[in-house]
Amino acid sequence: MTIKVSVFVKTVPEVARDLLPANLRDFQVALMPWLAQLYYEDKRLHYELVKLPDRYGENRLEIGLHFESQDHALNELLLTGFERYLFEVREALGDNWYAEAWDKGWTKIYTTASYIVMDDEFLQQTAKQLADAITVMQPIYRLVSKREKIKSR
Repeated sequence: MTIKVSVFVKTVPEVARDLLPANLRDFQVALMPWLAQLYYEDKRLHYELVKLPDRYGENRLEIGLHFESQDHALNELLLTGFERYLFEVREALGDNWYAEAWDKGWTKIYTTASYIVMDDEFLQQTAKQLADAITVMQPIYRLVSKREKIKSR
């Protein structure tokens, strides 16, 4: 059975929450009909699940860790810090994870996926992929952000 995009992006984070270690389950979620943002301390520094517009290809999703602070230098520092761990991220999650500067001075570590239909099987796969990404990247994020806070003192 096909699942509407708005229901899919609302449901995936809750399924992913149950797949995470207990110490990573306390995230908050911000929703729009086409995306979900999961965050711990700062909403602007979040994991994102988004149905990409068709200009990126039909039936494509992105999963990523987005640094969308208004402090563009912070976004760049976090990206640079993460780039040091990109081999580890790719080893754990797959070679199709990328780190790049993006729009509006934002940066991100992300992957994309194609799908034929948004159904329960794809929802479960996506939730697992999101949970795996958080499990791998949140400890790196904490390490990198701690380093940057120390440097800025």
